[in-house]
Amino acid sequence: MSASGFGAAGLLVVLAYLAAMLSVGLLARRARRADSLGDFYLAGRALGPFVLFATLYATQYSGNSFLGYPGEAYRLGFAWVMSVGFMTAIVVAYLLFAPELHRQSRRLGLVTPGDWLDHRFGSPALTLVANLVLVVAIVNYLLAQLMAMGHVVAGLSGGAVPYWAGVVGLTAVILIYETLGGLRAVAWTDAVQGVLILVGLGGILAAIVPSPGHMGAITQWVAETAPEKAAVPSWAQCVSWASTIALIGLSGAVYPQAIQRIYAARSARALKRGVAAMACMPLVTMVPLFLVGIISLRELSALEGIAADQVMPLLLTRWAGASTWLYLGSLAVMLAVVAAIMSTADSVLLTLSSIIAKDFMGKTVLKGATDARLTRAGKVTSWAIVAVLVAIALVPRITLWGLIELKMEVLIQVAPLFMLGIHWRRVTASAALAGLVVGLAVSVALPLAGYARPLGLHDGLVGALANVAVCLAWPWAAVVDRRPAVREANA
Repeated sequence: MSASGFGAAGLLVVLAYLAAMLSVGLLARRARRADSLGDFYLAGRALGPFVLFATLYATQYSGNSFLGYPGEAYRLGFAWVMSVGFMTAIVVAYLLFAPELHRQSRRLGLVTPGDWLDHRFGSPALTLVANLVLVVAIVNYLLAQLMAMGHVVAGLSGGAVPYWAGVVGLTAVILIYETLGGLRAVAWTDAVQGVLILVGLGGILAAIVPSPGHMGAITQWVAETAPEKAAVPSWAQCVSWASTIALIGLSGAVYPQAIQRIYAARSARALKRGVAAMACMPLVTMVPLFLVGIISLRELSALEGIAADQVMPLLLTRWAGASTWLYLGSLAVMLAVVAAIMSTADSVLLTLSSIIAKDFMGKTVLKGATDARLTRAGKVTSWAIVAVLVAIALVPRITLWGLIELKMEVLIQVAPLFMLGIHWRRVTASAALAGLVVGLAVSVALPLAGYARPLGLHDGLVGALANVAVCLAWPWAAVVDRRPAVREANA
């Protein structure tokens, strides 16, 4: 097998996989129980523990994980081992609010994140601002997946299939099966994709650690050739680690697609089992991806900037040409990479459609419309947005990790609405809105004023701290302001 790609056999396997995903979409369409928003966007609120775990897993570990994380390990070296803690932090953050949010979603019939905000705060202005933040974040996330599609197809085919064809082709498949079956199709395909990801990770480990002494030799080579990538982290790096873990943990837990999966769980027990199964996945998933980036330091040279996001597909094409066993293992990894990208992109696109349909159009131009009409409007509008994003993705200008950080800096400002809002009744609508606005303003103002990353903390995390401070202080300030008036009235 040529080292330049996977050949005709690899192409046939990918085409067969895409055909299977379309078939799942058809089956999901036939399984729908009602022509309602709850059935299309939440799969009838009937996801059991395994499917819930699989869809959470496949959605959380995306093209960013399989391409962006090895690329960042290539750029930073051994310091990037901190990435294992990112996904663990998300699982911990889920436990802060997910069980109670699920209970309320069942009682109230919630469909979108905005539905809970309407119920909890009753402020159209707050829900609007929060939804705009969520849309900006998930549009960024979707753009990252589209870019990852192009990178992986171009890299795995050895350039035979151009970047643009990967972006357009895989996006078209996602649009078709998601439009057919909604979250039911997404969750079912995620179950298949989650299994493929786990099989692919096994293939990665078999390829990168063929013998006990292999990693030791690579570590020694890195220490001798690029000592800065094997050095003990500085205090500034450690602060950056802690900041990144907090940023991703709090932001990742309030992904709108993750919140909708909390709504879609069949029961509280199914939710707890699904989240519990997620607890061990960061170690299983992130360690192999980290090792890919480290091994690439010796295998691949002179990759800088965006080019480093290609280390995974470039290594796979090399392994595919080494032996039959490595070819089969690399083929499994290739499918896992494609599955990881598509499973996240379809989830993000479905959530975007639901927010547009119910929270924007359903409250304005289509107020009072039937669920079927709202669903159709959401689909059409999300297709238009995807068309614009595809055009942007065809000319990538930022690394995948850069997109991840940008998204998280914005998304973390919504976290207090859910985590404080669930547990502390004193957080009022005015306090939450003021905190959200202040948090966003701080996040944007710091880099513009030349004070980016104060004390090594992410601008978004600093903004979130200001956000929480306002949420906590606002109700007490309101009480103090009212006391003179109360005393005068009593006099």
